[in-house]
This record gives sequence, structure tokens and C-alpha cells, in this order.
Amino acid sequence: MLNLLDGKPVPENRNDLSVRLDAHISKQHASVYEDEYVEIRYFQKGTGHIIFKRSDLIDKMNEIVARYFPATLPPRT
Repeated sequence: MLNLLDGKPVPENRNDLSVRLDAHISKQHASVYEDEYVEIRYFQKGTGHIIFKRSDLIDKMNEIVARYFPATLPPRT
């Protein structure tokens, strides 16, 4: 979705974020994955934190969600 909102082609699903994150976890001893859109900090207990780098794209995504599901997000201030 972030690629589409950024005007870029959608990458082939055999190399999507979940595949890249899994490969990173399997090969690295680091606990942080990073690409151009997100930083993911993951922990041994199986939890993680996702930090979105492009707030402009998140705003676009929220506009789409609000259009179709108006009660889902709080009003903008």
C-alpha cells in the first residue's frame, strides 16, 4: 500500500515486507529491520514495534480509511 501511495509500482509479492523481515530475522542477530518506509524493532518474546517513516503516506492512508469507514478514526484537529 505504501508503494502505491508513493506512486511506485507494487513489488512482486515473493519479496514483500513479510518475506524480507523473515529473511532478516533468520540471518541477522540484530533486532531492527529497516527499509525506506518502516523501521521494525522486534523482540524475542515475539512482539514488535513498527515505526512508519513517511507521515505523508500515512496521512494519505488514513484519508482512504476515513472515507470508507468514517467512525474508525478520530476527527482531525
